[in-house]
Amino acid sequence: MAQSLKRARVETPNPLNGFTTPSIATDGVGKVFAFIPEFGLAAYESGMGRELWAMPIAALGGVQGIAVSPVYFEGRVYLNIDTPEQAWLGSYSAGTGKLEWKVERPMGTLGGYSTPAIWKNPAGKTLLIAAGANELTGNDIKSGERVWWVRGATIYPAAPVLVSGDSVYTIEPAGEGAPPWQRTLDQYDKNKDGIVELAEVTGDAPSPVIWRRILSSIDRNSGNKDGKVTEAEFNAGFATPDGAGGLVRTKLDNKGDATKTAIQWRYTKGVPYVTAPVLYKDLLWVVRNGGIMMTLDPATDKVVKEARLKDAIGEYYAQPVAGGDHVYFINKDGKISVTTAKGEWEMVSSGSLEDDAIATPAISGGRIYIRTDKALWCFAKG
Repeated sequence: MAQSLKRARVETPNPLNGFTTPSIATDGVGKVFAFIPEFGLAAYESGMGRELWAMPIAALGGVQGIAVSPVYFEGRVYLNIDTPEQAWLGSYSAGTGKLEWKVERPMGTLGGYSTPAIWKNPAGKTLLIAAGANELTGNDIKSGERVWWVRGATIYPAAPVLVSGDSVYTIEPAGEGAPPWQRTLDQYDKNKDGIVELAEVTGDAPSPVIWRRILSSIDRNSGNKDGKVTEAEFNAGFATPDGAGGLVRTKLDNKGDATKTAIQWRYTKGVPYVTAPVLYKDLLWVVRNGGIMMTLDPATDKVVKEARLKDAIGEYYAQPVAGGDHVYFINKDGKISVTTAKGEWEMVSSGSLEDDAIATPAISGGRIYIRTDKALWCFAKG
């Protein structure tokens, strides 16, 4: 049964992003939950697709669209909204769509795109683990209370958090400071006075829309709210704590401000922005643009092996997936690489679907499902 929702607005995405990028969530027994950034949240029967409820959410203001997915847990659906215009965690009733709690979070210049995860601490309290601009938090899942927080683990995360055992892994490039101020002046300083006025950033194309949001965020959060951005305000808006970002392992059992005590290790050399690590067979598997793949010891951050997936260089947006004795990778061009699931991994096979691939493959019941730009593929062992 086909269903539709009326678009309430346009959330301008990156051309590689889309208007329905977030993955759906399910309660596993008959309901699916969809977060559609240009509308809000909606619930459907998983069989016939009948709409159960639809809950509008006000404009979000993402820099490059909204990519965070909803998370279902014990009768509630959770969202992590993280943009230059607003940042919050929200809990919605899975039965009615009613907002049950909402807690504000610190806003960052670029925001973030990271989907949260669920973790139960040794005392039996369940927490929502959320990575956002400026801080990683553990929030009480029933009330939204911020139980602990760590600043500097994340800056503008895109990849989902990876929770395993007593730790959470987050990943993004280490802080690199502000982009060149002169380039921003050349593009938007129309009266050549060395200051960018928000009114000068005009046009409906993605680039000016995105930069208008970024500069508005800087003016609001790092500037003096006068509708103008100076070089000092620009640099302050992109300033990050020393050493922030990277591939970070953070312990989960914390209380209060755990910035100085919770981070167990940080790896910063050649870390991707979009692709999350996979923890499989006691190894972390990380792939970045250029087809550079490495395995790391999750306890120590020691690199076991780093090499190129020689038949699949290029850009990577899909996360690696693993099953049985193999790990699977697919790049933007649709080229697939299969390796052994060992620290000193070796190539097993490679091939091409000859179609763009952004979505992460899924493995279930001995089959792997891959969605490309024009098709849905299913592969099984012959």
